Amino acid sequence: KKIFGYVDRLYRIGRPRKILYLAVDGVAPRAKMNQQRSRRFRSSKEAEETLAQLVARGQEIADRSDTFDSNCITPGTDFMLKLNLAFQKWIEFKQRTDPFWRDGATVIFSGPDVEGEGEHKVMDFIREKDPSWYEEGMTHCLYGLDADLIMLGLVTHEKNFVLLREKMSVVMGSRRGGQKKDMLNYGREDFELLELSVLREMMSLQFTKFRLNNDLGFKFDLDRVIDDFVFMCMLVGNDFLPHGPHLDIASGALSQMLTTYTDLLSNFGGYLTDKEKIHPERLTEFLQVLAITEEHHFHRRGQHEKEEAWKVPADAKHSPSYKDFYYQSKLDWDPDDVASRRACVRDYLEGLHWVLHYYHNGCQSWAWYFPHLYAPLVSDMTDLGEFYAHLDRDPEGFVALPFELGTPLEPLVQLLSVLSPQSSDLLPGPYGDLMLNSASPVADYYPPDFTTDPNGKRQPWESVVQIPFIDKAQLDDAVATIVHDDLSAAEKRRNVRGAPQTFDPPREKPWEECWDEWMLG
Repeated sequence: KKIFGYVDRLYRIGRPRKILYLAVDGVAPRAKMNQQRSRRFRSSKEAEETLAQLVARGQEIADRSDTFDSNCITPGTDFMLKLNLAFQKWIEFKQRTDPFWRDGATVIFSGPDVEGEGEHKVMDFIREKDPSWYEEGMTHCLYGLDADLIMLGLVTHEKNFVLLREKMSVVMGSRRGGQKKDMLNYGREDFELLELSVLREMMSLQFTKFRLNNDLGFKFDLDRVIDDFVFMCMLVGNDFLPHGPHLDIASGALSQMLTTYTDLLSNFGGYLTDKEKIHPERLTEFLQVLAITEEHHFHRRGQHEKEEAWKVPADAKHSPSYKDFYYQSKLDWDPDDVASRRACVRDYLEGLHWVLHYYHNGCQSWAWYFPHLYAPLVSDMTDLGEFYAHLDRDPEGFVALPFELGTPLEPLVQLLSVLSPQSSDLLPGPYGDLMLNSASPVADYYPPDFTTDPNGKRQPWESVVQIPFIDKAQLDDAVATIVHDDLSAAEKRRNVRGAPQTFDPPREKPWEECWDEWMLG
């Protein structure tokens, strides 16, 4: 009821004229699943530690069946199946009985049975620019607190794109000594709009000297600068790639990158990226300038962590340098294992292309993922052009690495890929057994205990969860042993892929008249 009540509240605040697109997270690309898996394993471990503390204090513990496992908010669970069905019935009900919905926008509902992350399903829809609803200059309003939404909105280059979000003072109220407000009592005053057009204008001002003086040596294009800015943001970390080891957003890495980019742009002779394509030589030069501060970063880290190995210069002759220590301690590679370092650089570069594709064009590979827990050192990202020697470039020198699209995982296999053993009861019995049975061929992927690495961070949620990546082929073989005919009808339904559903309101008046009445009301 709270979910539906809050959607209704957001609808009345946003007041869309044409389309209300409701997107629930479906099965994500593999690149995202690794992060989801880490989060769920960490949260399960933290819950167990909290439970142990309560037991030690002699406090009464609620039975697990009486507690809400937030991991059930994952595609393929019984909870999400019920939510999916209830959501569609609720939309139909509102359009029949509520004048605001009856005379309002067309509703498109993309449920958890439709593959893709919610915000990316919305972006795919916007990119289509279907003439049945799209108008040049129309306003798009996307709800959410995730900073990624800013980047996604910017790369559309739509001139009127706003983000609707709760004020942080409201969301964080109880943490700051205030009283938490019931979300169903939020009013318009508890929300704010972030206008991306203002960010575009700020970016334009940042590059005024190039925009007005025409001394770049090539045409200044604000959209291309914005695309490069979004690309730079990828280097400080996202849901799919770890950040460059010394590029910490909390330590001013974004400012450093913008300053470096501004200083180098006229020398580049063009931009870093062209949508999903990269200019390898320009990126190499950009990264090597950023790498100048890398050694100083690790020296400071050595002082903070009281670890002398971080302080050893890269050109040290008689002892392993901070670079050697990084790869040895984080990735278990010997100092002379140059091939593994180079392969990691290639994997990371491939990841940058994957994310660029994802932001600009949608998912280009459901199976791809970055196969390391840590990124390569920025100082090792040299001679990037050699990774493209076998590929044709466009006339300006831009090039992209290719991907195979593949298909999304089935919802139940996806659950096996992201849930921890503590949430095995969210799976059908035979699937849960693959997690819990020590004789299972995939048992090693569900360790009962594991370590986390702060990796120079302060907050526990920033730590690297050191669990193994699941081998897809092994998982498929294990799932193939399950007799699916023995699953219940509801369990089988949880594994079925769906499609977005469109709900056209009956509208007793043209929407233009309804819109005028809403605004006057």
